Amino acid sequence: MTPSRSEPLTCETALERLDAAWLDPLPEEPVDADLLAAREHLQECSACWVKWEASRAADQRIAEVMQSVSVPTSLREQLLTQTVADATRVGHERKLHRRAWWVSVTAMLLVSFAGGSWLWQALQPRRVSMQLLCDQTPLTSVELTKVSDLSELPPLPATWSRVKGLRVPEPPCWFTPPKTRDAVGWFIFELKTGRAPAIRGVLLVIRQANVSDPPAELIARPSWSGYTQRGGKPASVAGWSERGVVYLCFVPGEPAALESVLRATAPTSA
Repeated sequence: MTPSRSEPLTCETALERLDAAWLDPLPEEPVDADLLAAREHLQECSACWVKWEASRAADQRIAEVMQSVSVPTSLREQLLTQTVADATRVGHERKLHRRAWWVSVTAMLLVSFAGGSWLWQALQPRRVSMQLLCDQTPLTSVELTKVSDLSELPPLPATWSRVKGLRVPEPPCWFTPPKTRDAVGWFIFELKTGRAPAIRGVLLVIRQANVSDPPAELIARPSWSGYTQRGGKPASVAGWSERGVVYLCFVPGEPAALESVLRATAPTSA
């Protein structure tokens, strides 16, 4: 019988547990409560789902590179022998992440053999696409981790601090596990103009180096636009780059509300 787990897993713990079981389980290794809980967490947490999909894509790229590079028989046998030995040891000690070890050793041996920068580039983790961020960004802060140190976040857009009626009513959050090199910031904002009801939306902040298809630098208006749904309700999206940071602005409803935000925060207006 699989033991039950009473405490929910954190994002970091869930990803670590999934990471450890990414390769085929060892024959004597049961599917324990932690692994089941980690899989359930992945189904419920969109931030972890994004990171997990990126990890799977990176693994696939490594597999493709391995198939495309001619490796001497002796080197291939060395890799396989070391993999089996380490997998056996991990099965008893559970101290290493098998997937992480496999990725690092494979990359090291292949790069050493090929000696070319093109292979190193091919093995780099896949960055997140704009469309994936558009599809997976939550529009409520439920289950997101609050940011404790604002200095860890990329800056807000240059004009936003100068727009009258624009405020951030809640503490910012981390969309992905915090304090990592590819962490993504998440802000709720409200814009009040005149007598009209306040417009409420979400601003996603991510470093440009972590986006596979970053939009062009902002000049007058965003160069990337999209559309998504949450709970069957539409949301309009605009994206742009500024000073090495990519911003995605989500406003529930039809594009008119988003256009009001973009006009108020445009460089020529603020």
